[in-house]
Amino acid sequence: MTDTPRCLVVRLPNWVGDVVMATPALAALRARFPDARLIASVRGFQHGLLRGLPAIDTLWPTEERGWAGASRRAEELRKVGCDLAVLLPNSFRTALAPWRAKVPRRVGYAANGRSWLLTDRVHAPREGRRRRPEPMPDYYLRLLEPLGAVPEAAPVSLVVSDREAEQAEACWKRWGFAPTDVVVGLNPGASFGASKLWLPEGWAQVADRLVRAGARVVLLVGPGEESIAAEIEAHAQESWVSTADSIVPLDVLKAVIRRLRVLVTNDTGPRHIASAVGVPAVVLMGPTDPRYTAYGLDRVTVLREPVACAPCHLKRCPLDHRCMEALTSEIVLAAVERWLAQPATA
Repeated sequence: MTDTPRCLVVRLPNWVGDVVMATPALAALRARFPDARLIASVRGFQHGLLRGLPAIDTLWPTEERGWAGASRRAEELRKVGCDLAVLLPNSFRTALAPWRAKVPRRVGYAANGRSWLLTDRVHAPREGRRRRPEPMPDYYLRLLEPLGAVPEAAPVSLVVSDREAEQAEACWKRWGFAPTDVVVGLNPGASFGASKLWLPEGWAQVADRLVRAGARVVLLVGPGEESIAAEIEAHAQESWVSTADSIVPLDVLKAVIRRLRVLVTNDTGPRHIASAVGVPAVVLMGPTDPRYTAYGLDRVTVLREPVACAPCHLKRCPLDHRCMEALTSEIVLAAVERWLAQPATA
């Protein structure tokens, strides 16, 4: 095994929020191995999200689906001579390609029957028979301890390029926003599942009330979330902007979010993008455990009503969605107004 790799590949998580929460681990790896080529393997549509990060030399799309996909990736790893693989997801299949490529050092959490595919097996802290919930940036940093990377607390971070900033400016003009406008973004979707979604009428009430108070509002709609936007707009009484007809890609989205005064969001990817670009976020949290995302809370207001069945982490609520139903528009508006009352940061 080599202690100083010439080339290392980091298999990043699949979810947008988890990718952002992995950026401190990327920075720690770069600090530990400043001369190594660092390849980040991540889903293709997320490349723009990470582009510009100084820790990364090369972005690869993930291609491990099935035995054939693992074989293709193994061949790529052999060709570039990777001698270290760091596997942030816990799935069995993400460890297959580095194992088939005979990468000398393969670091990952011991989970899902894949320990024999790894050379360095890290065990997560437990609470009884289950993994102990902790902020995901810390969870990913702990994985680097066998490599001698100091797991210091570090902020999540993303880079907005000049081109991305210009594209965000073009969006601003298209939506009719002036540079001096107070703009609040609403992110009503969640690719995880319906259990994370707040009520359409609640989003509409918040948007309407903000517009009446003099703010501008943009409804940030992700791919496949057009029907969610339509339900919200059906309840609207005021006029505000929706991106349902022109979905903003992730690279431009980080630049758009950077221009907001506040982002109101379900517990999903854009919440973490806001943290990475320094924008306050009001997070509506229902079925998920807040301990997994308890970082950077000086810029985040987490709204969560205690109910006996939460956190369940189910994609669909088998009951009456009481965790999200309990969050009223008055509760959400009060949190937004507290952020708007504070001075805007540059």
